[in-house]
Amino acid sequence: MSLLFDVVPFANISQVASELVQNWTPIGPVTPELPDNISPFISSFELLGRFNKRDTARALDLLRRTWGWIINNPNSTQSTLIEGYTSNGSFGYRSYRGYGFDFSYTSHAHGWSAGPTSALTNYILGLDVTQPSGSSWSLAPQLGNLNTVEGGFTTNLGKFQASWSRAIQNVTVSWNTPAGTNGMLTLPIYSGSMVYVNGVRMNMGANSTTASFLGETTFSVAVPGGAGNAMVVTRSSLGRRSFEA
Repeated sequence: MSLLFDVVPFANISQVASELVQNWTPIGPVTPELPDNISPFISSFELLGRFNKRDTARALDLLRRTWGWIINNPNSTQSTLIEGYTSNGSFGYRSYRGYGFDFSYTSHAHGWSAGPTSALTNYILGLDVTQPSGSSWSLAPQLGNLNTVEGGFTTNLGKFQASWSRAIQNVTVSWNTPAGTNGMLTLPIYSGSMVYVNGVRMNMGANSTTASFLGETTFSVAVPGGAGNAMVVTRSSLGRRSFEA
């Protein structure tokens, strides 16, 4: 919660993020308040908290070891999400705490376990609304070890869509949002990077900031609604910039 709601002081973020890993097992984090049980609901808050602090690598690790295990488990539905399970992989979630040791109480279609749905949209894709209905929005991709992402949603203003892809450290981002809205684009940059937004090279000096406790640097710029695109290009790949042709 302290990571998600920006309560923890910046100097302590690294310690909090590292200490939480001590709860992890190969199939998800054990909940301290419910020993031997793994709760995708509570784990969703850790997932969102890590993404909020751009702790992307560990967030993706958490997602894969918890929800990946659920989806791929042959005893699961492989389409819906389970309420919870125990650290040995059995589906007797909280059987000793109010469920009378009856495994049949465990739900296999539990909405509270679906934290990655918003996490993947709002943090990995990076598309989110910042004002009602999306009159203002943000696009701040988190790359991790992924190569391409696409998604979106609809409000009463219309469709919000975005995608990104990368090759080495070059990143291409595109978006299409309702006309008349306003966006804030935030891109990860690297040493020697250049940023182009709608074909115009940006002056990055004033708008480049250290974005996370991991030392990641990002560049932010306001963009209008409608269709747009951006590229982050490293100097080492200047000879391959086909968009200049």
